[in-house]
Amino acid sequence: MLFPIVFIGFSAQVVFGATIYVSPTGLDTAAGTITAPLKSIQSAIDKAVAGDTIYLRAGTYSPTTNIQIKKSGTASALYTLSAYSTEKVIIDGEGLPYTPADLDASLPSASRGILHIQGASYWKLYGIELINGPYGIYAVDSSYNTYEKLVTRDNYETGFQLQGASAHNTVLYLDSYGNRDPRKNGESADGLGFKEGTGAGNLIKGARLWNNVDDGLDLWEFKTGIEIQDTISWGNGFNRWGFTDFGGDGNGFKLGGGDAADIGAANHIVNNSIAFLNAAKGFTDNSQTGNFVLTRNTAWNNGDSGFKMATAVSTLTSNIAALNTNSQVSLSGTQTQSGNSWNIGGTWNNATFKSVDSSSVTGARASSGKIVGSDFLLPVSGAALGATTYW
Repeated sequence: MLFPIVFIGFSAQVVFGATIYVSPTGLDTAAGTITAPLKSIQSAIDKAVAGDTIYLRAGTYSPTTNIQIKKSGTASALYTLSAYSTEKVIIDGEGLPYTPADLDASLPSASRGILHIQGASYWKLYGIELINGPYGIYAVDSSYNTYEKLVTRDNYETGFQLQGASAHNTVLYLDSYGNRDPRKNGESADGLGFKEGTGAGNLIKGARLWNNVDDGLDLWEFKTGIEIQDTISWGNGFNRWGFTDFGGDGNGFKLGGGDAADIGAANHIVNNSIAFLNAAKGFTDNSQTGNFVLTRNTAWNNGDSGFKMATAVSTLTSNIAALNTNSQVSLSGTQTQSGNSWNIGGTWNNATFKSVDSSSVTGARASSGKIVGSDFLLPVSGAALGATTYW
């Protein structure tokens, strides 16, 4: 069963709530209007009530304490925090504590995230770039939120992390890359992590996760099923920062993991997604239990197995695994398989595909936020097999 996609628009917020403007050149004693904006994002959040829209004007914001979101709207009165129009908004966390934390040091929970979202539901975040923070976004016990067209890059921990009792969240068109964790030598900074949590109805759609020190997507100890659509993960798990005792795993899609007592069955759904050129596996259950459904995904040129399903009772249909280093698939035998490249047989190499040029999927997005469609890794045969970027 597919989870419903929850898209939350702007128009209701503008009509039914107040609008507060913030600018790097504003004043916190100002009225918060478009001609007299506030300076501090936190001031705007503190001032806003349910149904309000906070617009961030162009420029770079450099907070010295992280931005805390700890209040909730309702289904009919959302909070919105958004870049204004098409203006480019960057929040640079370099001036925050723990950027980075010392090697082997702890990182207090309250200091995690340039945006620290805790116990806060019915928010929409749109069009913001978060860099150089102790996590870019860190959300815990927060539900019914939409995170759209965000960039989380070059942070000192995972770019975007959600955990705890968090349900019905949508992550749409996220770009998360270059995230690393000097305090752990690459052990745990992922592009996107849903970790140590529960909550039904969470959806990841159209994300791109690349060149992160650990994994692209990590669902470590998340006990409830998550749906993943149209997502691409590449180049993760390489030591681009010269860490000693390097600990990066390098999976494209790590769909679970943890101690036996902490795993819990999770019925993940992965559709139309691509893992390529990652240091380790393309798609792995990582010892997670549950009933996984993987349909029309592609694992190409990864450093270990294309698909490794050892503990999950999985259904794999119309997937492609090609040119992965150690094996194309590593399955436990409890999987239901049909129409996958390894079931069809034959030779699967670069000549099998219409294109192995990744420039369209790694380049600029379309104005809609979608990945630009191309023939990347589509079979020459024209078979409805593996992932497509035409969606």
